[in-house]
Amino acid sequence: MRSPYFRQALSSRWAKQENGVYIFKKPNITPETFSIILKYIYSSTIKVDTLSEIEIVNVLGAADELCLNLLVEVLQGVLMERKHLWMDKQSVLIYNAGQKYPTCTLLSEIMQEALYQEPELLLKSDDFTSLDIETVNWILQRDDLGMSELELWRCLVKWGIGQLETTLDPEVTKWSDEEFTELEQILCPCIPYIRWRHIPAAEFEKQVLLFKRLLPPELHDPDISGSSVFYTSPTYSTVASRIQSVLINPDQVARIASWIDRLDITPLENGDQFYKSWHIPYQFKLVVRGSRDQRFLQHTLTSNQALVIIKPSNSTEILGGYNPLSWSNKLITSNKEPQNTALLKDCFIFSLGSDEKNDILSRVIDPKDSIYCNNYCSPVFGKGDLFSKGHFENGQPCGCKQTSYEKPLRQSADQFIIEEFEVFQVIKKEY
Repeated sequence: MRSPYFRQALSSRWAKQENGVYIFKKPNITPETFSIILKYIYSSTIKVDTLSEIEIVNVLGAADELCLNLLVEVLQGVLMERKHLWMDKQSVLIYNAGQKYPTCTLLSEIMQEALYQEPELLLKSDDFTSLDIETVNWILQRDDLGMSELELWRCLVKWGIGQLETTLDPEVTKWSDEEFTELEQILCPCIPYIRWRHIPAAEFEKQVLLFKRLLPPELHDPDISGSSVFYTSPTYSTVASRIQSVLINPDQVARIASWIDRLDITPLENGDQFYKSWHIPYQFKLVVRGSRDQRFLQHTLTSNQALVIIKPSNSTEILGGYNPLSWSNKLITSNKEPQNTALLKDCFIFSLGSDEKNDILSRVIDPKDSIYCNNYCSPVFGKGDLFSKGHFENGQPCGCKQTSYEKPLRQSADQFIIEEFEVFQVIKKEY
């Protein structure tokens, strides 16, 4: 009565008897899990309070296989109530369940939203070694990870060690040739997805070359002094920087970085007006995202330059503004802080197109009118060139009316609704 599976399995077309007993072979379900299923079938109850998250997922898998749809729905609800317990520690367990069991749509949706906000979530989970290699490579290929390449490398090594049947000595120098070979075979498909160029040479030599025997020979080639590291293959040397953003990609970040350094006015020695996506001299650190953090208050940023990215609703436009100073309660506007005028001349606003030919770059005309913010509103660029009515917040009205900057960002001065926004600290890289 509870299960379409058993209604079919116990029918005359399927059921087989041996000595008057129906035999079912279910290798995917352990006796302990099936005992819980049987109690539910006969009593309509299940004591979820006594079950761990792993046990609930095991029962969930059995319920999915046995078409106990009501139980699947209830158990997903229980896991949602326990979200605060497993999100950081057992997110891989829940992710795998959502991927493996077709009826677990709620778990699949909640993990999709979590990975949208924090795509490196699975790698930071306590149970990340239970990830399969296809998922690991899928994560490593993403441009929007919020982890450094060095952190990703350390995580990858730990994951590889977790796939071994033997336990390795904590001291790498004590690993045997066989252990190195086995680990190398595991990590080999993942190596190309670490963006080695973006690991500072000093850190590479200090923390990566210890595992030299795991790496392909073309990855590292020290010079005569043995101190510099070169990446001799395009596979490793021309891979884009990552940017933890759902709005902009590495190519767009490279253009913004170029504007920060005024390459449109003073190009690089080779004549390029734009940095390559694999050679961006800044780290863009995500501080606020509207769908994750709700509002942007200016005191969120207390140091480093700041970048605001805005996506209007029902539009493919990407708008933004750059402030070379910090937004804080102490920094209101340049005409009240005259000593900051020299830096504020570098403020600019922009609209990103499909490529650099369709971008709009608009620099400030008078630094005294470049930015404004207080406790009651988010930062405003100019006297309305890019502003939010109140604080930057998803669903909040925003507008662009050219007054204090060189060019208008939009053809229309009509206000629009913010669909999503992000704020970044812009930090100079040290190599």
